[in-house]
Amino acid sequence: MDLADLERIAEASTDRFRLETLPTYLVSEEADEFDAWRRGRRVLPTVEESPWLRHIRDTTTAGVRWWRVRVLDYPLTDYSAYELHGYQGNTGAGEDVFVANRAWSSELGDLREDFWIFDHQTIIRMIYDDAGHFLRPELATDTARYLGVRSIAVRHAAALADFLTDNEPRLIA
Repeated sequence: MDLADLERIAEASTDRFRLETLPTYLVSEEADEFDAWRRGRRVLPTVEESPWLRHIRDTTTAGVRWWRVRVLDYPLTDYSAYELHGYQGNTGAGEDVFVANRAWSSELGDLREDFWIFDHQTIIRMIYDDAGHFLRPELATDTARYLGVRSIAVRHAAALADFLTDNEPRLIA
């Protein structure tokens, strides 16, 4: 499986769930924006400026559900804080974003694998190296296991706005 396969599966789906569990993701496309954010430039991109946010808006308007759970460890890494700030743009575009602090429940302790679930049946594991560089997508066959992991993550997560208000008001845009 390669990224083109992942994109084809995603584009054919109407329900797109993402679980993120790593403290840092090293994404070359985000490097400049992340560096600017770390220097204090905390401006959310808009759907007019961001092709990704425009895609989320256009597909949610057409009936696609985008949703994710971000499982965090404390203390937050700079990247995790940057993500929490940036997710507010995603929610503005129509994505449902939920956040869980791993310390909230022992059930969250073992959630350390990133994946997508498309239409509640197709699971794509996202494989990263130890530093957070994306390596490859992999099709998973144990659908019930991943649906169970999603249920655990969702059960222990709060909506992004509530999480920020209660835990990280400094990151509210």
